[in-house]
Amino acid sequence: DMSSNDGKYVASQDSEELCDVDESYEVTTNFLIGADGSARTIANAMEEFDMNRYSKLNPFRRLFAPKPFRVTRYVDDNPRVYKSVPVLIPSHWPGGLNYSARSRNSRITLEALPSDDAGNLCALLLMKPEDELAQANVDPSLLRSFFDEEFPQFGALIDDDEMAKVATKPSSSLPAFRYVGPRLNMGKRTIVLG
Repeated sequence: DMSSNDGKYVASQDSEELCDVDESYEVTTNFLIGADGSARTIANAMEEFDMNRYSKLNPFRRLFAPKPFRVTRYVDDNPRVYKSVPVLIPSHWPGGLNYSARSRNSRITLEALPSDDAGNLCALLLMKPEDELAQANVDPSLLRSFFDEEFPQFGALIDDDEMAKVATKPSSSLPAFRYVGPRLNMGKRTIVLG
């Protein structure tokens, strides 16, 4: 979230606002399913535990032991941020469809998915963090002009009040992609998802 970083882009995995450790506590359980977010708190703990276990094995046993659990972290060399935009579609438009549009020079992409039973859409404007429209407190007339020029089919469906809300709110960052493997479990009692 760019609003808490003085307007500067910070990748989600690099954010210092992962959790409030003052409010955290330990629990003990017989079975853990870790629905890990982009911070990968549980996966990181599993990786550290398994690497310690693996390093203590004698070299001969390592040859036959399962490979240690690892979190592969990818550097985001093409970051994007987003602003969400509610789009109320007309009744004569087909419902239940995804819509996608790309502006000239691929500056901004609009990805819209159905958000309710009436077929209305939740659209995301995907853009580079340094784009002027990605900033907070953008002049709503700039965003309206952009929609009129690049996405007229959608701009006509967004009223001025909603356009102003989107223009002035800060953008949010997408989570970083990470991969865990060669398995998703640690023993018989811990599994990580997501």
